Amino acid sequence: SVFDPAIKCEIGCAALKVASGWVVVDPVPLAEAAWKELLAQAALRAILLTNGNHVRDTVALRLQHQVPVVTAPDTRRDITELRPDVTLLPNEWLYGITPIAIPGATPGETAFYSKTGVMILGDAVINTSPEAGLEFLPDKYCADAEQNRASLRKLLNFDFHTLTLAHGAPVTTRAKEKLSALLNP
Repeated sequence: SVFDPAIKCEIGCAALKVASGWVVVDPVPLAEAAWKELLAQAALRAILLTNGNHVRDTVALRLQHQVPVVTAPDTRRDITELRPDVTLLPNEWLYGITPIAIPGATPGETAFYSKTGVMILGDAVINTSPEAGLEFLPDKYCADAEQNRASLRKLLNFDFHTLTLAHGAPVTTRAKEKLSALLNP
């Protein structure tokens, strides 16, 4: 993660190791040493974007590593500065990962579920305060806050143990239970 002064918040990304290499989600600018360490383990295979606000370091990585950019249909419509190479449809799998549309959050919001037990979210849920724990994206940033909450419930149909977020620390213990507690207070 890195601090983004434009939004006055930590922004994060996730890297999933799949059979053929790394899939990076919502890439943030990392120090060259950090990339070297990561790429010493495996090659970069693809970049996934959870929404149109998370292009971040995608253009530079795509050019440097000649990898495809993968989005869901709603995210693809929201991105004007680049053309994704692959549009992953609902229930379609690529690299052991499938998209889950989260209407009501930010435009094009998509969660990605990995068969390894990792659920990746963009903006629909945040974890920016250790005291507060998981929180919904503030209503003022949602297209429809109630729809966002309802959309998130479908994530509980998946078996995951880790939850990564674009804003805040990942949840690595009892992730599904913590998300369920947020959704069902």
